[in-house]
Amino acid sequence: MIVFGKILAALRLFSFTLIALLATSLIYLGRLLGLGANWSFFFFNLAIKSIRFVLNIRVKYHGVFPQEPGLILSNHRSYIDIVLIPSKTPYVIVAKKEVSKWPVIGLAAKAIKVIFVDRDSTENRRRVREQITSRLKEGLSVLIYPEGTTFEGPGILPLKPGMFRVAANEGLKIFPVAIEFKEKDMAWIGDDTFLPHFFKAFSRRRVDVEVSFGPTVLGSDEKQIRQETFSWIDGETKRLARQE
Repeated sequence: MIVFGKILAALRLFSFTLIALLATSLIYLGRLLGLGANWSFFFFNLAIKSIRFVLNIRVKYHGVFPQEPGLILSNHRSYIDIVLIPSKTPYVIVAKKEVSKWPVIGLAAKAIKVIFVDRDSTENRRRVREQITSRLKEGLSVLIYPEGTTFEGPGILPLKPGMFRVAANEGLKIFPVAIEFKEKDMAWIGDDTFLPHFFKAFSRRRVDVEVSFGPTVLGSDEKQIRQETFSWIDGETKRLARQE
């Protein structure tokens, strides 16, 4: 069974890489042809659905997907979180700068114009906030993991304040999202490196995860909307964990 699991994980890693490279190539082709964000988003959505299929990730969704542009704020469990959140409108993703250097994933991230943030640089964080505001004004949503890192739970870590300040000042809608895997070792934390974790996580036959979309948060009080967002995501992840 162990050997079968390793072979299964290897085949899934190959498929994952192939899908990411193909989607990246098509997105870059669209950019060369002058096609817009809808082209990129179509292949991005197709890619994440295909990756969920080849990795046999079974997602149970609760609530309503975001139907309009806004800030999609989710807790963060693993590098695979990005394939779990579909949206009816195109969105861009904010990720730590280290992701840009990852093999395959970094190339794909650049193709879909991920906004990379250096949390050690005040100037970079300011520019990132400006880019996010610009994308939102263009009619795009922005997906952010406001904990700033992955966390195995239970619940979530405190949320970074930056985007709540922007949301309050600009009157932006926040769409909170809660992610909870059935298997706790799906969390990618600490000193885990990508390949060992991938083989551990995807040598099993299937991965079960629940994703909840919460009520829209909107307000002009930065602390209030931050607390409201935290309370819902923290409470929902704990509720989902208790159901398992």
